[in-house]
Amino acid sequence: MLQRIQSLFLLLAAAAMLVASVSPLATFIYNSDEVLFEAMGIYLNGTLTDSTWGLFVIGAISSLLSMVTLFLYKNRMLQIRLSIFNMVIMVGFYLFFGFVLYQVYPVENLQFRSVGIGVIMPVIAIILTILAIRKIGADEALVRSLNRLRG
Repeated sequence: MLQRIQSLFLLLAAAAMLVASVSPLATFIYNSDEVLFEAMGIYLNGTLTDSTWGLFVIGAISSLLSMVTLFLYKNRMLQIRLSIFNMVIMVGFYLFFGFVLYQVYPVENLQFRSVGIGVIMPVIAIILTILAIRKIGADEALVRSLNRLRG
């Protein structure tokens, strides 16, 4: 069933979370120093100051879960449940991002310089997952209606 549109949505969601895991999330100015926030660490003037490998792990798990869900096309209800769980993980990506940012640097001395593409990708992945859930649900409704006609 890799030719279904929900398979494309899940594949794109996996790619979006992978991009979020490896690309810069944001750039800040902290006490006139440039801070680059990535999923693998926080870099102050180009040197690694804090490791944030948890963000990378969350993004990688979400990407992997989308790929696993993609191949469970015979069990549509499990696909829907795993997709909902994956959306919770994607929201957790943002919550952990905010937690790490608040824990490492005081907010009053922090100025946003630019937002990276890595911050936008989980939102795109959530939207794609919602679209996939809707299409999977439509397929399940179609199969159930055909089973009613047969039986």
